[in-house]
Amino acid sequence: MKIIINRSIAVLGIKSVVIGIAKNINPNAKLSDSFLKKQKKMEEWALNCNIDEVFNHPVIQGYKDLLQSVGRSVKKNPPTVPALIRNIQHRGSIPCINSIIDIYNVEALNSFLAIGGHDFDKIHDYIEFTVNEREDIFLPILSTEKHVAKTDYVYRDEKGILAWLDVRDGENYKFDDKTKNAIFIIQGNLNTSVEMRMEALKRIQNDLAECMPDMEFEIRVIDIATEI
Repeated sequence: MKIIINRSIAVLGIKSVVIGIAKNINPNAKLSDSFLKKQKKMEEWALNCNIDEVFNHPVIQGYKDLLQSVGRSVKKNPPTVPALIRNIQHRGSIPCINSIIDIYNVEALNSFLAIGGHDFDKIHDYIEFTVNEREDIFLPILSTEKHVAKTDYVYRDEKGILAWLDVRDGENYKFDDKTKNAIFIIQGNLNTSVEMRMEALKRIQNDLAECMPDMEFEIRVIDIATEI
């Protein structure tokens, strides 16, 4: 699969993307005891944290700066982690969806990084990280279609948008009970180093391996000059 970082998005400061590809995974695998303890710890932290302090964290500030640079409201489109924390605080617990999503949600809370998770086998031909440069529509997971402006940054394949503004993932690429292979994408911002993003993916790899012993995992760094 070819992965491209378009120069239009490099202007926003996104010049490298870190991805993890997991093969032979099972969304219904039983989570390990050590992960469940970590999940509980992160749930307690999220329930009791100060959301204003989270919004002022350098990683979250980087996402806010990106949104504002393309004229999007942070209030209407909060970065992934503050949105997840608000959801946890509203419901009183961390959402438990399936083993794959639960694992990368915990890592998002741990690192404050926006982590896109997609069924690898639902992606068509390539992934391009780009400013959209045309009016478009996007179908988020469990939601209705959203308007995509010419200035919005996305990553997409031949048929549609996988993720919009790094805040919502696409319905047509989500994990389901039949998912066998996954791709995790950390696009990052000016305040997130490649090393930070790689460490996050290594933690996801370790958590997956504990409950999916047959899994294979590969981490790649893609820069603006790279196509694979």
